[in-house]
Amino acid sequence: MKFKMHVMKLWNYLTSKLSVFFPIMDQVLAWLRKYKNFYFLLGFFAPEKKYPETEKKYRYGIIICARNEHLVIGNLIDSIYAQTYDQDKMDIFVVADNCTDDTAQICRDKGCIVYERFDQVHARKGYAMEFLFDRIIEDYGIDSYDGYIVFDADNLLNPTFVEELNKAFDTGAGVAVGYRNTKNFDRNVISAGYGIHFYQSVVAYHRPRAWLGISTHIAGTGFVIASRLLKDGWHYTCLTEDSQLTLNCAAQGERIAYCEAAEFFDEQPYEIKVMMRQRIRWIRGRLYSFFSTLPKTTKGLFSIFGKQSLIVEEEEGKRKNIFLRGWRKTLSCYDMIVYAFPNSTYYGLRIILFPILAKIIGVILALFVGEKMGVGDGAGASKPVWMTAWVMLTTHWFTIVKTELSGFLIILRERKRIRCSKLKLFFYTLVFPWFDAIGAPLAIIALFSKSQWKPIKHDEALTLEDLDIHTKKEN
Repeated sequence: MKFKMHVMKLWNYLTSKLSVFFPIMDQVLAWLRKYKNFYFLLGFFAPEKKYPETEKKYRYGIIICARNEHLVIGNLIDSIYAQTYDQDKMDIFVVADNCTDDTAQICRDKGCIVYERFDQVHARKGYAMEFLFDRIIEDYGIDSYDGYIVFDADNLLNPTFVEELNKAFDTGAGVAVGYRNTKNFDRNVISAGYGIHFYQSVVAYHRPRAWLGISTHIAGTGFVIASRLLKDGWHYTCLTEDSQLTLNCAAQGERIAYCEAAEFFDEQPYEIKVMMRQRIRWIRGRLYSFFSTLPKTTKGLFSIFGKQSLIVEEEEGKRKNIFLRGWRKTLSCYDMIVYAFPNSTYYGLRIILFPILAKIIGVILALFVGEKMGVGDGAGASKPVWMTAWVMLTTHWFTIVKTELSGFLIILRERKRIRCSKLKLFFYTLVFPWFDAIGAPLAIIALFSKSQWKPIKHDEALTLEDLDIHTKKEN
Protein backbone atom coordinates (compact mmCIF):
# COMPACT_ATOMS: atom_id res chain seq x y z
CA MET A 1 0.00 0.00 0.00
CA LYS A 2 2.83 2.40 0.89
CA PHE A 3 4.52 1.64 -2.42
CA LYS A 4 1.31 2.47 -4.29
CA MET A 5 1.00 5.70 -2.37
CA HIS A 6 4.57 6.66 -3.28
CA VAL A 7 3.85 5.94 -6.94
CA MET A 8 0.76 8.14 -6.81
CA LYS A 9 2.64 10.97 -5.14
CA LEU A 10 5.52 10.77 -7.62
CA TRP A 11 3.14 10.75 -10.59
CA ASN A 12 1.11 13.66 -9.30
CA TYR A 13 4.30 15.58 -8.53
CA LEU A 14 5.74 15.10 -12.02
CA THR A 15 2.56 15.95 -13.87
CA SER A 16 1.85 18.98 -11.73
CA LYS A 17 5.35 20.32 -12.41
CA LEU A 18 4.97 19.79 -16.15
CA SER A 19 1.56 21.45 -15.99
CA VAL A 20 3.32 24.53 -14.65
CA PHE A 21 6.40 24.25 -16.87
CA PHE A 22 4.65 24.30 -20.25
CA PRO A 23 2.62 27.52 -19.71
CA ILE A 24 5.69 29.27 -18.33
CA MET A 25 7.77 28.09 -21.29
CA ASP A 26 5.05 29.31 -23.66
CA GLN A 27 5.28 32.79 -22.15
CA VAL A 28 9.08 32.81 -22.22
CA LEU A 29 9.15 31.86 -25.90
CA ALA A 30 6.49 34.46 -26.69
CA TRP A 31 8.53 37.21 -25.06
CA LEU A 32 11.75 36.11 -26.72
CA ARG A 33 10.00 36.40 -30.10
CA LYS A 34 8.42 39.82 -29.55
CA TYR A 35 11.00 41.52 -31.74
CA LYS A 36 9.72 39.54 -34.73
CA ASN A 37 6.67 41.81 -34.85
CA PHE A 38 9.02 44.72 -35.55
CA TYR A 39 10.84 42.60 -38.13
CA PHE A 40 7.59 41.92 -39.96
CA LEU A 41 6.52 45.56 -40.04
CA LEU A 42 9.95 46.62 -41.29
CA GLY A 43 9.99 43.86 -43.90
CA PHE A 44 6.51 44.76 -45.11
CA PHE A 45 6.95 48.52 -45.45
CA ALA A 46 10.66 48.86 -46.28
CA PRO A 47 11.83 48.75 -49.89
CA GLU A 48 14.51 46.30 -50.90
CA LYS A 49 18.00 47.24 -49.82
CA LYS A 50 20.19 48.10 -52.78
CA TYR A 51 23.96 47.79 -52.81
CA PRO A 52 26.25 50.35 -54.43
CA GLU A 53 27.66 49.76 -57.88
CA THR A 54 31.15 48.32 -57.98
CA GLU A 55 33.81 48.00 -60.64
CA LYS A 56 35.34 45.06 -58.82
CA LYS A 57 34.56 41.82 -60.65
CA TYR A 58 35.31 38.85 -58.47
CA ARG A 59 36.11 35.42 -59.81
CA TYR A 60 33.53 32.76 -58.92
CA GLY A 61 33.34 29.01 -58.96
CA ILE A 62 29.75 27.86 -59.55
CA ILE A 63 28.94 24.80 -57.42
CA ILE A 64 26.15 22.40 -58.43
CA CYS A 65 25.30 19.15 -56.65
CA ALA A 66 23.22 16.85 -58.85
CA ARG A 67 21.75 13.38 -58.60
CA ASN A 68 19.88 12.15 -61.65
CA GLU A 69 18.95 15.69 -62.72
CA HIS A 70 19.07 15.25 -66.49
CA LEU A 71 15.65 16.85 -66.93
CA VAL A 72 16.50 20.21 -65.37
CA ILE A 73 20.24 20.75 -65.01
CA GLY A 74 20.75 21.79 -68.61
CA ASN A 75 18.36 24.72 -68.15
CA LEU A 76 20.25 25.86 -65.04
CA ILE A 77 23.55 25.83 -66.92
CA ASP A 78 21.98 27.75 -69.81
CA SER A 79 20.77 30.40 -67.35
CA ILE A 80 24.32 30.69 -65.97
CA TYR A 81 25.67 31.23 -69.48
CA ALA A 82 22.96 33.86 -69.99
CA GLN A 83 24.29 35.98 -67.11
CA THR A 84 25.21 39.60 -67.71
CA TYR A 85 28.30 39.02 -65.57
CA ASP A 86 31.65 38.44 -67.30
CA GLN A 87 31.71 34.76 -68.30
CA ASP A 88 35.51 34.70 -68.05
CA LYS A 89 35.10 35.27 -64.31
CA MET A 90 33.02 32.09 -63.78
CA ASP A 91 33.67 28.36 -63.99
CA ILE A 92 31.00 25.75 -63.39
CA PHE A 93 31.79 22.75 -61.16
CA VAL A 94 29.34 19.86 -60.95
CA VAL A 95 29.43 16.87 -58.64
CA ALA A 96 27.37 14.08 -60.20
CA ASP A 97 26.48 12.32 -56.97
CA ASN A 98 25.53 8.65 -57.34
CA CYS A 99 23.99 9.35 -60.73
CA THR A 100 22.58 6.54 -62.85
CA ASP A 101 21.48 8.75 -65.76
CA ASP A 102 23.36 11.00 -68.17
CA THR A 103 23.58 14.05 -65.87
CA ALA A 104 27.39 14.02 -65.93
CA GLN A 105 27.57 13.84 -69.72
CA ILE A 106 25.03 16.64 -70.20
CA CYS A 107 27.16 18.88 -67.98
CA ARG A 108 30.40 17.98 -69.75
CA ASP A 109 28.83 18.69 -73.13
CA LYS A 110 27.92 22.14 -71.85
CA GLY A 111 31.48 22.90 -70.77
CA CYS A 112 31.27 22.20 -67.04
CA ILE A 113 34.00 20.68 -64.91
CA VAL A 114 32.45 17.45 -63.67
CA TYR A 115 33.44 15.10 -60.87
CA GLU A 116 31.54 11.87 -60.39
CA ARG A 117 31.02 10.45 -56.91
CA PHE A 118 29.70 7.05 -55.89
CA ASP A 119 29.14 6.61 -52.17
CA GLN A 120 25.81 5.18 -51.05
CA VAL A 121 26.83 5.24 -47.38
CA HIS A 122 27.30 9.02 -47.36
CA ALA A 123 24.60 9.84 -49.91
CA ARG A 124 23.89 13.37 -48.79
CA LYS A 125 24.34 16.86 -50.26
CA GLY A 126 26.71 17.97 -47.51
CA TYR A 127 29.05 15.05 -48.20
CA ALA A 128 28.83 15.66 -51.95
CA MET A 129 29.89 19.28 -51.41
CA GLU A 130 32.72 18.14 -49.13
CA PHE A 131 33.91 15.81 -51.90
CA LEU A 132 33.69 18.52 -54.57
CA PHE A 133 35.55 21.15 -52.55
CA ASP A 134 38.28 18.62 -51.75
CA ARG A 135 38.74 18.04 -55.49
CA ILE A 136 38.83 21.79 -56.16
CA ILE A 137 41.47 22.27 -53.45
CA GLU A 138 43.58 19.45 -54.91
CA ASP A 139 43.25 20.37 -58.59
CA TYR A 140 42.92 24.15 -58.56
CA GLY A 141 43.49 25.55 -55.08
CA ILE A 142 40.68 27.13 -53.10
CA ASP A 143 42.08 30.63 -53.70
CA SER A 144 41.72 30.28 -57.45
CA TYR A 145 38.30 31.85 -56.90
CA ASP A 146 37.23 34.68 -54.62
CA GLY A 147 33.95 32.99 -53.84
CA TYR A 148 31.80 29.99 -54.66
CA ILE A 149 28.14 30.28 -55.64
CA VAL A 150 26.03 27.28 -54.67
CA PHE A 151 22.96 26.12 -56.59
CA ASP A 152 20.62 23.16 -56.68
CA ALA A 153 20.28 21.52 -60.08
CA ASP A 154 16.63 22.58 -60.49
CA ASN A 155 17.35 26.32 -60.11
CA LEU A 156 17.07 29.00 -62.77
CA LEU A 157 18.81 32.37 -62.53
CA ASN A 158 17.61 35.80 -63.44
CA PRO A 159 20.19 37.07 -65.98
CA THR A 160 21.45 39.71 -63.51
CA PHE A 161 21.77 37.30 -60.57
CA VAL A 162 25.57 37.12 -60.37
CA GLU A 163 26.00 40.80 -61.20
CA GLU A 164 23.73 41.80 -58.31
CA LEU A 165 25.13 39.24 -55.88
CA ASN A 166 28.61 40.51 -56.67
CA LYS A 167 27.62 43.94 -55.30
CA ALA A 168 26.63 42.42 -51.96
CA PHE A 169 29.74 40.26 -51.89
CA ASP A 170 31.87 43.36 -52.50
CA THR A 171 30.79 44.76 -49.12
CA GLY A 172 32.99 42.15 -47.47
CA ALA A 173 30.31 39.69 -46.41
CA GLY A 174 31.50 36.15 -45.82
CA VAL A 175 28.26 34.88 -47.35
CA ALA A 176 25.61 36.60 -49.47
CA VAL A 177 22.15 35.16 -50.17
CA GLY A 178 19.87 35.84 -53.15
CA TYR A 179 16.07 36.18 -53.47
CA ARG A 180 14.47 32.75 -53.68
CA ASN A 181 11.47 32.73 -55.97
CA THR A 182 9.31 29.71 -56.86
CA LYS A 183 9.09 28.51 -60.43
CA ASN A 184 6.16 26.11 -59.91
CA PHE A 185 4.12 28.08 -57.36
CA ASP A 186 0.81 27.42 -59.13
CA ARG A 187 1.30 23.64 -59.43
CA ASN A 188 -0.84 22.82 -56.38
CA VAL A 189 -1.45 23.69 -52.72
CA ILE A 190 1.80 21.99 -51.65
CA SER A 191 4.16 23.87 -53.97
CA ALA A 192 2.27 27.08 -53.14
CA GLY A 193 2.71 26.40 -49.42
CA TYR A 194 6.45 26.17 -49.93
CA GLY A 195 6.40 29.32 -52.02
CA ILE A 196 4.56 31.37 -49.38
CA HIS A 197 6.93 29.94 -46.76
CA PHE A 198 9.94 31.33 -48.64
CA TYR A 199 8.22 34.66 -49.35
CA GLN A 200 7.55 34.82 -45.63
CA SER A 201 11.28 34.47 -45.03
CA VAL A 202 11.86 37.53 -47.22
CA VAL A 203 9.37 39.75 -45.40
CA ALA A 204 9.84 38.47 -41.85
CA TYR A 205 13.59 37.82 -41.82
CA HIS A 206 15.82 38.64 -44.79
CA ARG A 207 14.67 42.17 -45.62
CA PRO A 208 14.58 43.54 -42.04
CA ARG A 209 17.94 41.97 -41.24
CA ALA A 210 19.45 43.56 -44.34
CA TRP A 211 18.28 47.02 -43.23
CA LEU A 212 19.48 46.47 -39.66
CA GLY A 213 22.92 45.33 -40.85
CA ILE A 214 22.85 41.94 -39.12
CA SER A 215 23.24 38.45 -40.51
CA THR A 216 20.46 36.54 -42.18
CA HIS A 217 20.13 32.79 -42.73
CA ILE A 218 20.98 30.51 -45.65
CA ALA A 219 18.26 28.37 -47.21
CA GLY A 220 20.15 25.66 -49.06
CA THR A 221 20.79 27.28 -52.42
CA GLY A 222 21.39 30.58 -54.21
CA PHE A 223 24.23 31.88 -52.05
CA VAL A 224 27.89 32.78 -52.41
CA ILE A 225 30.50 31.87 -49.80
CA ALA A 226 33.94 33.50 -49.64
CA SER A 227 36.91 31.25 -50.38
CA ARG A 228 38.56 32.38 -47.14
CA LEU A 229 35.91 30.41 -45.27
CA LEU A 230 36.82 27.24 -47.15
CA LYS A 231 40.57 27.07 -46.53
CA ASP A 232 40.11 23.72 -44.82
CA GLY A 233 37.35 22.53 -47.14
CA TRP A 234 33.63 22.11 -46.62
CA HIS A 235 32.65 20.33 -43.40
CA TYR A 236 28.93 21.00 -43.06
CA THR A 237 27.51 17.54 -43.63
CA CYS A 238 24.43 17.14 -41.42
CA LEU A 239 20.93 16.68 -42.85
CA THR A 240 20.54 20.47 -43.12
CA GLU A 241 23.97 21.76 -44.05
CA ASP A 242 22.55 25.24 -44.64
CA SER A 243 21.40 25.61 -41.01
CA GLN A 244 24.72 24.26 -39.80
CA LEU A 245 26.62 26.82 -41.87
CA THR A 246 24.28 29.66 -40.83
CA LEU A 247 24.72 29.07 -37.09
CA ASN A 248 28.47 28.62 -37.38
CA CYS A 249 28.74 31.91 -39.28
CA ALA A 250 26.74 33.69 -36.57
CA ALA A 251 28.95 32.24 -33.84
CA GLN A 252 32.13 33.27 -35.68
CA GLY A 253 30.89 36.77 -36.43
CA GLU A 254 30.78 36.17 -40.18
CA ARG A 255 28.23 38.42 -41.83
CA ILE A 256 25.61 36.82 -44.11
CA ALA A 257 24.29 39.55 -46.37
CA TYR A 258 20.98 39.47 -48.20
CA CYS A 259 20.70 40.67 -51.80
CA GLU A 260 17.10 40.95 -52.90
CA ALA A 261 17.99 42.02 -56.43
CA ALA A 262 19.77 38.68 -57.02
CA GLU A 263 16.71 36.64 -57.99
CA PHE A 264 16.70 32.93 -58.71
CA PHE A 265 13.94 30.38 -59.14
CA ASP A 266 13.59 27.13 -57.24
CA GLU A 267 11.34 24.13 -57.90
CA GLN A 268 9.25 23.10 -54.90
CA PRO A 269 7.89 19.64 -54.04
CA TYR A 270 4.29 19.07 -55.03
CA GLU A 271 3.66 15.52 -53.75
CA ILE A 272 2.62 14.95 -50.13
CA LYS A 273 5.00 12.00 -49.64
CA VAL A 274 7.98 14.00 -50.84
CA MET A 275 6.94 17.01 -48.76
CA MET A 276 6.64 14.95 -45.57
CA ARG A 277 10.00 13.29 -46.14
CA GLN A 278 11.70 16.62 -46.72
CA ARG A 279 10.06 18.36 -43.76
CA ILE A 280 11.03 15.50 -41.44
CA ARG A 281 14.61 15.76 -42.67
CA TRP A 282 14.55 19.52 -42.06
CA ILE A 283 13.33 19.01 -38.49
CA ARG A 284 15.96 16.40 -37.63
CA GLY A 285 18.76 18.34 -39.29
CA ARG A 286 17.84 21.59 -37.58
CA LEU A 287 17.61 19.87 -34.21
CA TYR A 288 21.20 18.71 -34.63
CA SER A 289 22.39 22.07 -35.97
CA PHE A 290 20.73 24.00 -33.15
CA PHE A 291 22.07 21.97 -30.24
CA SER A 292 25.52 21.28 -31.72
CA THR A 293 26.17 25.00 -32.20
CA LEU A 294 24.29 26.30 -29.13
CA PRO A 295 27.41 26.66 -26.92
CA LYS A 296 29.11 28.77 -29.60
CA THR A 297 26.11 30.95 -30.41
CA THR A 298 25.43 31.44 -26.70
CA LYS A 299 29.00 32.61 -26.24
CA GLY A 300 28.45 35.02 -29.13
CA LEU A 301 25.66 36.71 -27.16
CA PHE A 302 28.31 38.30 -24.96
CA SER A 303 30.13 39.97 -27.85
CA ILE A 304 28.43 43.22 -26.82
CA PHE A 305 31.04 43.47 -24.07
CA GLY A 306 33.81 43.39 -26.67
CA LYS A 307 34.61 45.83 -29.45
CA GLN A 308 31.60 47.97 -30.28
CA SER A 309 32.19 48.41 -33.98
CA LEU A 310 32.71 46.46 -37.14
CA ILE A 311 36.23 45.43 -38.01
CA VAL A 312 36.88 46.89 -41.43
CA GLU A 313 39.57 46.75 -44.04
CA GLU A 314 40.60 49.35 -46.56
CA GLU A 315 40.76 48.45 -50.23
CA GLU A 316 41.27 51.13 -52.85
CA GLY A 317 39.90 53.74 -50.46
CA LYS A 318 36.70 51.76 -49.77
CA ARG A 319 35.83 50.58 -46.27
CA LYS A 320 34.47 47.04 -46.17
CA ASN A 321 32.65 45.41 -43.29
CA ILE A 322 34.35 42.08 -42.74
CA PHE A 323 33.39 40.68 -39.35
CA LEU A 324 30.45 41.38 -37.07
CA ARG A 325 31.53 42.50 -33.63
CA GLY A 326 29.97 44.10 -30.61
CA TRP A 327 26.23 44.61 -30.54
CA ARG A 328 25.74 43.45 -34.15
CA LYS A 329 27.22 40.05 -33.40
CA THR A 330 25.19 39.86 -30.18
CA LEU A 331 21.98 40.62 -32.07
CA SER A 332 22.84 38.16 -34.84
CA CYS A 333 23.53 35.35 -32.37
CA TYR A 334 20.35 36.10 -30.42
CA ASP A 335 18.33 36.29 -33.62
CA MET A 336 19.74 33.00 -34.92
CA ILE A 337 19.17 31.19 -31.62
CA VAL A 338 15.51 32.27 -31.62
CA TYR A 339 15.15 31.57 -35.35
CA ALA A 340 16.70 28.09 -35.14
CA PHE A 341 14.93 27.06 -31.93
CA PRO A 342 13.07 23.78 -32.68
CA ASN A 343 9.55 25.20 -32.34
CA SER A 344 7.89 22.31 -34.16
CA THR A 345 9.49 19.79 -31.83
CA TYR A 346 8.57 21.77 -28.73
CA TYR A 347 4.93 22.16 -29.73
CA GLY A 348 4.80 18.56 -30.86
CA LEU A 349 5.84 17.50 -27.38
CA ARG A 350 3.61 20.11 -25.76
CA ILE A 351 0.41 19.52 -27.68
CA ILE A 352 0.61 15.95 -28.93
CA LEU A 353 3.15 13.61 -27.37
CA PHE A 354 2.95 14.55 -23.69
CA PRO A 355 -0.87 14.52 -23.41
CA ILE A 356 -1.02 11.13 -25.17
CA LEU A 357 1.75 9.59 -23.06
CA ALA A 358 0.29 11.05 -19.88
CA LYS A 359 -3.11 9.60 -20.71
CA ILE A 360 -1.65 6.15 -21.41
CA ILE A 361 0.54 6.14 -18.32
CA GLY A 362 -2.33 7.45 -16.22
CA VAL A 363 -4.53 4.56 -17.33
CA ILE A 364 -1.78 2.00 -16.65
CA LEU A 365 -1.10 3.41 -13.21
CA ALA A 366 -4.82 3.54 -12.47
CA LEU A 367 -5.04 -0.17 -13.17
CA PHE A 368 -1.93 -0.83 -11.09
CA VAL A 369 -2.81 1.37 -8.12
CA GLY A 370 -6.52 0.85 -8.32
CA GLU A 371 -7.42 4.56 -8.33
CA LYS A 372 -8.09 7.09 -11.01
CA MET A 373 -4.98 9.06 -11.87
CA GLY A 374 -4.46 12.00 -14.15
CA VAL A 375 -2.62 15.21 -14.49
CA GLY A 376 -3.45 18.83 -13.91
CA ASP A 377 -5.56 20.81 -16.31
CA GLY A 378 -2.49 22.70 -17.47
CA ALA A 379 -1.03 19.58 -19.04
CA GLY A 380 -4.33 18.52 -20.49
CA ALA A 381 -3.87 14.77 -20.06
CA SER A 382 -6.81 14.43 -17.62
CA LYS A 383 -9.09 15.20 -20.57
CA PRO A 384 -9.64 13.08 -23.68
CA VAL A 385 -6.97 13.68 -26.31
CA TRP A 386 -9.50 15.17 -28.75
CA MET A 387 -10.63 17.60 -26.06
CA THR A 388 -7.02 18.58 -25.31
CA ALA A 389 -6.47 19.30 -29.00
CA TRP A 390 -9.68 21.37 -29.12
CA VAL A 391 -8.64 23.38 -26.06
CA MET A 392 -5.24 24.07 -27.59
CA LEU A 393 -6.89 25.09 -30.86
CA THR A 394 -9.31 27.51 -29.23
CA THR A 395 -6.64 28.82 -26.87
CA HIS A 396 -4.33 29.64 -29.74
CA TRP A 397 -6.96 31.04 -32.08
CA PHE A 398 -5.08 34.32 -32.18
CA THR A 399 -2.01 32.55 -33.57
CA ILE A 400 -4.12 30.96 -36.29
CA VAL A 401 -5.69 34.28 -37.25
CA LYS A 402 -2.29 35.97 -37.14
CA THR A 403 -0.83 33.33 -39.47
CA GLU A 404 -3.73 33.79 -41.89
CA LEU A 405 -3.44 37.57 -41.86
CA SER A 406 0.33 37.54 -42.23
CA GLY A 407 -0.03 35.18 -45.20
CA PHE A 408 -2.21 37.67 -47.06
CA LEU A 409 0.09 40.57 -46.15
CA ILE A 410 3.10 38.62 -47.41
CA ILE A 411 1.37 37.89 -50.71
CA LEU A 412 0.31 41.54 -50.99
CA ARG A 413 3.92 42.65 -50.50
CA GLU A 414 5.50 40.10 -52.87
CA ARG A 415 2.67 39.81 -55.42
CA LYS A 416 4.73 41.23 -58.30
CA ARG A 417 7.14 38.31 -58.03
CA ILE A 418 4.49 35.58 -57.98
CA ARG A 419 3.41 33.79 -61.13
CA CYS A 420 -0.11 32.57 -60.40
CA SER A 421 -3.71 33.47 -61.23
CA LYS A 422 -5.51 35.68 -58.71
CA LEU A 423 -8.14 33.06 -57.86
CA LYS A 424 -5.57 30.34 -57.21
CA LEU A 425 -3.40 32.75 -55.26
CA PHE A 426 -6.31 33.69 -53.00
CA PHE A 427 -7.17 30.05 -52.32
CA TYR A 428 -3.56 29.00 -51.67
CA THR A 429 -3.10 31.89 -49.26
CA LEU A 430 -6.38 31.15 -47.49
CA VAL A 431 -5.31 27.61 -46.67
CA PHE A 432 -1.63 28.43 -46.03
CA PRO A 433 -1.80 27.90 -42.23
CA TRP A 434 -1.86 24.15 -42.89
CA PHE A 435 1.81 24.38 -43.90
CA ASP A 436 2.82 25.53 -40.41
CA ALA A 437 0.21 23.43 -38.60
CA ILE A 438 1.61 20.09 -39.77
CA GLY A 439 5.01 20.97 -38.30
CA ALA A 440 4.14 19.64 -34.82
CA PRO A 441 2.95 16.16 -35.88
CA LEU A 442 5.83 15.83 -38.33
CA ALA A 443 8.22 16.72 -35.51
CA ILE A 444 6.91 13.81 -33.45
CA ILE A 445 7.42 11.49 -36.41
CA ALA A 446 10.93 12.90 -36.85
CA LEU A 447 11.82 12.03 -33.25
CA PHE A 448 11.08 8.35 -33.84
CA SER A 449 12.11 7.89 -37.44
CA LYS A 450 15.47 7.40 -39.07
CA SER A 451 15.56 10.20 -41.58
CA GLN A 452 17.96 9.92 -44.49
CA TRP A 453 18.75 12.36 -47.24
CA LYS A 454 16.93 11.27 -50.37
CA PRO A 455 16.91 13.07 -53.71
CA ILE A 456 13.78 14.99 -54.64
CA LYS A 457 12.43 14.37 -58.10
CA HIS A 458 12.65 17.50 -60.25
CA ASP A 459 10.65 17.40 -63.46
CA GLU A 460 9.58 21.03 -63.96
CA ALA A 461 11.84 21.53 -66.96
CA LEU A 462 11.04 25.22 -67.29
CA THR A 463 13.28 27.74 -68.99
CA LEU A 464 13.72 31.48 -68.45
CA GLU A 465 11.46 32.03 -71.45
CA ASP A 466 8.74 29.96 -69.79
CA LEU A 467 8.95 32.30 -66.80
CA ASP A 468 8.87 35.32 -69.11
CA ILE A 469 12.41 36.29 -68.09
CA HIS A 470 14.33 37.81 -70.98
CA THR A 471 18.00 36.94 -71.37
CA LYS A 472 20.75 39.31 -72.42
CA LYS A 473 20.84 37.66 -75.85
CA GLU A 474 17.23 38.66 -76.45
CA ASN A 475 17.65 42.24 -75.26
